[in-house]
Amino acid sequence: MKHRKLVALTMVVVGLAFTALWGPGPVFSAEKVKIALNRSQGVQSGSGEAVIADSILTIQAKDLKPNSVYSVWFVNMKPKEAMAGVGTAPYAFKTDQQGKATFKATLAESPVGKWQMLVIVRHPTGDPKDMMNKEDALWAQLM
Repeated sequence: MKHRKLVALTMVVVGLAFTALWGPGPVFSAEKVKIALNRSQGVQSGSGEAVIADSILTIQAKDLKPNSVYSVWFVNMKPKEAMAGVGTAPYAFKTDQQGKATFKATLAESPVGKWQMLVIVRHPTGDPKDMMNKEDALWAQLM
């Protein structure tokens, strides 16, 4: 009996030590969430998938415009319009010669329930800060 209590106490102390040294871990932890990306209206090609796992958002996109700059946003339309860049500014990625790209971002909290959509826009000027000349590319509902 003493041995079990000692083992349990040791495990608690070791767990607290790891938390103190390396932090509490991800801010949120949930099952892996896969989200299919849809083409925006008028967009001829492009597809992909977003995966949220262990506070990391990974987007795999293909068939987008080759060698082009895109940025990733969380968007709400109602009750009022709002948007926030995903990850670290300028929230951007560039496609390769085949129009493929991977984008990864660490999330402080789950976007599901807080944001209505995940939106990917193309920047024809090549500048991800140029939001005046952006073109919608892919999107997904977050619910």
